[in-house]
Amino acid sequence: MAKAVRGRPRKAIARKTPAPVKRQVAKPGVTSDKIRALVYNLSSRELDELIQIAAARKNEEVTTARASFLDEVRAKAASLGMSLADLVGLGNGKATRKKASPAGSAAPAKYRNPETGETWSGRGRPPRWISELEAKGSNRQEVAV
Repeated sequence: MAKAVRGRPRKAIARKTPAPVKRQVAKPGVTSDKIRALVYNLSSRELDELIQIAAARKNEEVTTARASFLDEVRAKAASLGMSLADLVGLGNGKATRKKASPAGSAAPAKYRNPETGETWSGRGRPPRWISELEAKGSNRQEVAV
């Protein structure tokens, strides 16, 4: 029942439900106990075959459900004058702008340690090997790439 708002009952919203997909239903006389009994009496080869058949049936169900969902979305979009590209943001007419460099990408190396081959881009705090070279009296330009 709808929740009351300031003493008045809320109006129930009528929603359209999609048309149900017609599918074959298991016979009402077969219960899970009967199915379990049948499965436990199968050999391993028969179980493998049953698994393959069940997997194929499941794939059919998923494919049918996806197709019906896509048809519903296409119909709804067409009724609103939209295409699927508009729905996913591809049909807005605006050109997408790519970032110059994604966050976290490494800058090109400007300095290389001659002993270990370590590199430094020149950004941020200098590594220990640069500080040690400068403390000895060397210049950064001597190890520039």
